[in-house]
Amino acid sequence: MSEKDSKLYEKAIEWVKRKGYSKVKANVEDFEKPSSFMQHGDDDDSALTPDITAVMRGNKCYFEIAIKSDDKRQLVTKWKLLDRMASIKEGKFYLFTPHGHRAFANRLIKKHDINAVLVNL
Repeated sequence: MSEKDSKLYEKAIEWVKRKGYSKVKANVEDFEKPSSFMQHGDDDDSALTPDITAVMRGNKCYFEIAIKSDDKRQLVTKWKLLDRMASIKEGKFYLFTPHGHRAFANRLIKKHDINAVLVNL
């Protein structure tokens, strides 16, 4: 499995800024980190942190870099949460799909009814 590397974050952040978003926060160095959401699980509590958040016309949007993973349940949980948060804040939820990961992301959002905009990265 390939990890989210700084190049993917750079491309994603560049896209977000180019589209005119403000208050960009990213889960990488040199950026203010987005707020995490606490998830209370059976075994332990864990924090879910969006890869990137930003604001457009006062509405908060959430951005995730979609990478194939064996732990689909964890991904789906996080994506559903971010989709829900985006709709509460009248924003959108975007999934950046690097080359080779789009079909994987597309299958998951269709199967689990996640309202996400796919963006090729």
